[in-house]
Amino acid sequence: MILQSYSQKIMLRIKLIDKKDITVLKAFCENEILGTKIICQINAYGLEKDFLSVWCCIDEKDKIYAVLSKFESNVTLIANDDFDLSDIRTFLDMISFESLCCSFNLSQKLGYNITSNKNGYVYCGIYNDEKAENLSEDFYRKSYSLISKSIPDSFVESEEAYLHFLSDFTYRKRRGLARIKGYAENGTVLSCALTSAETDNSAIISGVACDVGCRSTGLGKKTVLSLADELKSEGKSVFVIALNERAESFYEHIGFCFKEKISFIERK
Repeated sequence: MILQSYSQKIMLRIKLIDKKDITVLKAFCENEILGTKIICQINAYGLEKDFLSVWCCIDEKDKIYAVLSKFESNVTLIANDDFDLSDIRTFLDMISFESLCCSFNLSQKLGYNITSNKNGYVYCGIYNDEKAENLSEDFYRKSYSLISKSIPDSFVESEEAYLHFLSDFTYRKRRGLARIKGYAENGTVLSCALTSAETDNSAIISGVACDVGCRSTGLGKKTVLSLADELKSEGKSVFVIALNERAESFYEHIGFCFKEKISFIERK
């Protein structure tokens, strides 16, 4: 589907990306929090799956101004801050979606009612010598249970939700696009942190959780820093999205710096 725009006297069109667009698209998305998510989706699932569609807004010289991905019914958008989003808004209204994630600045331009705003951070810390374990698949269920209890709004503790997580996570992990670290003792997972998206140049840390009995012991900090330092040693920018003020304080305290405010929009 193509739309035409003459904003700033430049003819633009919105098109489904194909293989020849990948290199310039990755350059546009590089070192952006939500760009990391989009590139990981493409690397993991390719461009021929029914549940994933990716569009770019380009000019006649194939310069990209915006990128949208739709994974199942969830849309992620990145664009230049000074870009006129009127055609993007028209395009979004033409496709069905349940949720939209984009920067706060873009959400203001789109004019949708914002459900919530979260702060995104990038890791700015120095090397930490703590080494959390690489948790094996034997610990995935216990890790998911720990995460769902700590982040009930994002991780639902049910068999269906766990199996969906397991399928997606293991699929990406086997392709080098996800990993999980933590501390376990006597078969019990005490803390964990995973990457919800990875590319050659960046990663998003998610699923950070610590057993109630181990909080205030520094175990959660050690887990996150171990994962962040491992990723940074591979030359990757390391991002995280804080879900609440307590998480913001935690990440700021351990060496993460504010990068941008991210908006979440739910459509019923």
